[in-house]
Amino acid sequence: MKVVVVCGGDSSEREVSLSTGKAVFEALKANFDNVECIDCSNIKDCINKTVQSNPDVVFIALHGGFGENGQFQAALESLGIKHTGCSFKESAVTMDKFITKSMFKTNNIPTSEFLLIRDVGQIESINFYPICIKPQSEGSSVDISFASNSKEAKPHIENLLRKYGSALIERKLEGEELTVGIVYDIVLPVINIKPKSGFYDYNHKYTKGATEYIVPAPLPKCVSNLVQSVAYRAYKSIGCNSYARVDLILEGNIPYVLEINSIPGMTATSLLPKAALAYGINFKELVKLLVEKA
Repeated sequence: MKVVVVCGGDSSEREVSLSTGKAVFEALKANFDNVECIDCSNIKDCINKTVQSNPDVVFIALHGGFGENGQFQAALESLGIKHTGCSFKESAVTMDKFITKSMFKTNNIPTSEFLLIRDVGQIESINFYPICIKPQSEGSSVDISFASNSKEAKPHIENLLRKYGSALIERKLEGEELTVGIVYDIVLPVINIKPKSGFYDYNHKYTKGATEYIVPAPLPKCVSNLVQSVAYRAYKSIGCNSYARVDLILEGNIPYVLEINSIPGMTATSLLPKAALAYGINFKELVKLLVEKA
């Protein structure tokens, strides 16, 4: 069986994708004889290189952009090429934070108040502060900011409108930041994310030593079970059936779901592999499982 790892792309998460691709490639070589890693620059390049490689299974190690929003998945599925991760439908939904949160709301899954802004005049309609301001469809906490009132919010929102055409506004949650990995209905132990300063932004995610990760999270068993249950319900509400990571904030006794990452980071030190190891699945076993299931 030939396994092709596809990484790179042209999103803001390109460097993270290359790290994931390299780690997955090295781990897969321990399990399969025929493994290739492709670094591609855009969707056309990714599709062409993948087809030329004639894979049995594609391990998608792309983060953000066309690699995570369903476009690449749709191309592979139309060509009859098997791939790891969510289908194009679930990928498209989870990449759009507004649609994701709307589906959470429909399915009675706890999520903070939210509003999508497409015009600067809508700022006055925000009736909950403090707020978190973020792009509708970006990952790795890119371009996230906070504001306590409309005056503070306006320049941040204007920046996102210029850059992306929309801005997602959420009520800022205060509490423990948590994440739950799910692999084919195995709900992994809860991880507690503790940045050494500020909030869990891009730098805290990818700077060594900037954040402490505690797994399993130091929570009472009943609270941990509740967090896992809410994460699993969120995962299923989108229709996910492969692997993903669900991010939450525990405010009071309520685990509010922030988003679902359909292609979470997959280096040996990334969060989902950390949780898998705590469960008893090492990194080589994890990537092998994902390929075999695909």
